Amino acid sequence: MKNSISYLPHILFLITVPFFTVAQDFDEDFLKSLPEEVQEDLMKRKSDKEELEEDRYRRPSSYVEKKNSRKKIEELQKELDLLRGELLESEEDKLDIRFGSEIFSLMQTTLMPFNEPNFDGEYVLDFGDVLEIQLVGQKSDSHILPVKRDGSVSIPGVGKMFVSGLSLDNAVNTISKKIESFYTAVEAYTTLVSVRDIQVIIAGNVFSPGPYTLNGNSTLFHALAISGGPSEDGSFRQIDLVRGGKVIETADFYETFINGASSFSSRLRSGDLVFVRPVSNLVSISGAVKRPGTYELKLDENLSKVISFANGINNKADLSQISLIRISDGLVSNIPIKSLFEFNNMLSRDNDKLVIGSHSYRSVEIEGAVKNPGKYLVNEGAGIYDLVLIAGGYTNTAYPFGGVLENKQTKKINEKAGEKLYESFIDELSNISSVVPQQGEMGFLAEIITEIKNTKPSGRVSAEFDLEKLKNDPSLDILLQDGDKITIPEFLDHIYIFGEINTEGTIRYKEGADFKYYIDKKGGYSPYANKKNVYVLHPNGETTLVADNRNIFMRQRSDQMTLYPGSVIFIPRETARIPFSVAAQAYASILGNIGVSLASVSVLKD
Repeated sequence: MKNSISYLPHILFLITVPFFTVAQDFDEDFLKSLPEEVQEDLMKRKSDKEELEEDRYRRPSSYVEKKNSRKKIEELQKELDLLRGELLESEEDKLDIRFGSEIFSLMQTTLMPFNEPNFDGEYVLDFGDVLEIQLVGQKSDSHILPVKRDGSVSIPGVGKMFVSGLSLDNAVNTISKKIESFYTAVEAYTTLVSVRDIQVIIAGNVFSPGPYTLNGNSTLFHALAISGGPSEDGSFRQIDLVRGGKVIETADFYETFINGASSFSSRLRSGDLVFVRPVSNLVSISGAVKRPGTYELKLDENLSKVISFANGINNKADLSQISLIRISDGLVSNIPIKSLFEFNNMLSRDNDKLVIGSHSYRSVEIEGAVKNPGKYLVNEGAGIYDLVLIAGGYTNTAYPFGGVLENKQTKKINEKAGEKLYESFIDELSNISSVVPQQGEMGFLAEIITEIKNTKPSGRVSAEFDLEKLKNDPSLDILLQDGDKITIPEFLDHIYIFGEINTEGTIRYKEGADFKYYIDKKGGYSPYANKKNVYVLHPNGETTLVADNRNIFMRQRSDQMTLYPGSVIFIPRETARIPFSVAAQAYASILGNIGVSLASVSVLKD
């Protein structure tokens, strides 16, 4: 299922991508500068477009082609709808499946005894069974002895013996004594080599009632399996074995498969009737139990029974949130329950729905400069402030301003955005009529595409980690979600500069120093620097677009911006010949993903 769903964005994207004028041949040097897999994607996109254009301009589309095209789209839509339906399957739908329903299909293939001998000593012999006797000693011989209608077997040299009604163990002992009384120094070994056929009737609430021929090795289990098991209205817990007009056993499926008790042990005989009674009460239980589901209860059983069938409550159970949904006189009632003990005296009713509330926990992780890093379970509603306190607070070397909060959902969104960005980039390049960039631009394009392809998406969320601020203003806190991870770096007084700078690397932080100070310390801008679009990644995850001493709308002047220890300065390359929309998206994607690694001052190195 997962593999299917993962292709959906790609399928939908390819369907909706517009096709433009066929591109001319790409510049060979430029093409070679790109990663190999990017070359393949680009040339495939170009080839697909050329084929489409040839079909479009050489001949008109026929009605049949259009019909087939529509048919393919309709088929794809049906597949997507099916996938969507499977994804939307709710837990409530799963509860409709009664416990035990899936077992009988398994029994039909794995548990049915077809013509298999029985080595159970308690097996009762009768007409149709076949024994084999082997004599060892002064007289060596073997004989096949079928049990006759009168219940006897004829042993050559010994005579007739009656074995019908005897257990296999008793028959073996009797035969051995009889033979050893006739011969000196001879031992007899008797085995059951074939079992008889029997005719039984399976009736009541089963999927396929009727007469059946089984073998003498069969039990109630086998009879139920071959008839398809109890129907939707049939009981798993009240199955009668009728012999001679009397119920000699009432078997309970749950006693065996839930409680491990011996049940359904009686072997069937010819003329037996297996009768499945109608189901009494079907009660579902959900929430904080170990095995949610729908279970069958007898009329005289109270609701505590269904809790035991569900293996009891789990450690998330909130016993202050228990409810019973019951239909009575055509009305639905929601009955609040104060404790589990109330169920001990409350009889079950058909279609009862029991819900055990649960405490909502979040599994989160915190690492770095805290006293007790590790994974923790926190209550629903816990935030960054709560987790830091649980972890013992910050160490003396912690740098909270550089804290990183990673969220799984945000990461998934960034992954999708990265996929779309790459597809958009390839699509734009494939639509350019002639790509003959300068050497410097060629290398830049190749670098951008490589970055997009290789950069791992982050799930970083900008957050406040100052405990004093969070305490005084809880609205600044962020509620933690399941799977969130917090990293608190240690303080390192560095500023990191990379991109179009003469010397990349770190510079010791100088309080009060402006943007230009750090640029000059690294030898100034390179000749290809885009000074109008310089990015500063602050340690707290925020990004600022700045201009070097220029008052540009939506940009902050570099001489007015506060830099913090652990900040990252990125100077991009001038992109005059490259579609700005693509370049801008690329920068946003790359910066968003390098923010976790580069802006986390714990990983900065000289």
